[in-house]
Amino acid sequence: MPKQKLKKWLPTPEKLHESRVMKWFAPFIADPRLWHMHRDSLTRAVYIGVLCAFFPLPGQMPLAIIGALLLRANIPMAVALTWITNPLTTIPVFWFAYCVGAFITGEPLIGIRTIGVILSDFTLWITGHGTNPFAHHLFSIKAFVIGLSVSGIVTSLLLGLIFRLVFQYHIINSWQKRAGYNANAPRFHTQKGHKQRENKQSQDNHDEDFSI
Repeated sequence: MPKQKLKKWLPTPEKLHESRVMKWFAPFIADPRLWHMHRDSLTRAVYIGVLCAFFPLPGQMPLAIIGALLLRANIPMAVALTWITNPLTTIPVFWFAYCVGAFITGEPLIGIRTIGVILSDFTLWITGHGTNPFAHHLFSIKAFVIGLSVSGIVTSLLLGLIFRLVFQYHIINSWQKRAGYNANAPRFHTQKGHKQRENKQSQDNHDEDFSI
């Protein structure tokens, strides 16, 4: 089942609660729906986590938690996906986003090494050990912001849709492998009382959702 695989991959509630950031939100994260692993909450978490991963600033995790609280999404999934941008991927992701923004705004492109130098100089600048990197490099903040916004929105929508389809495929596939499954059996929509059965099945599926 996809839930079991996700449970092994996602951070545990105990691990998350060790984070200083989670303590800020302690009064708001007691709702068990924020930890349930059902399709809708996980899909919303994909949208939120991937989008927050494109924010070029510290604090991606708090943004993901706030988004999960507002949209009742799975918190562990939303937080875990913010790590799409990590020390190994930040430079290529931001360079690609800048290229997208430069294409839209008509600004000249810059090399991936330049992005790396700018990020390094920016880190030194905000810690008080360097000068403003934007004054020494050909860099358009407008192109960067637009590129990050477009890339984040498109990527989150695309990955959210793919996740939902894959999750649904695994659920259908697992049902078909169960003993006694008959692919030729009449569907609910051809039988009397199918609406009541669909509602009951939906409620049963929701009750089977478990908290990690």
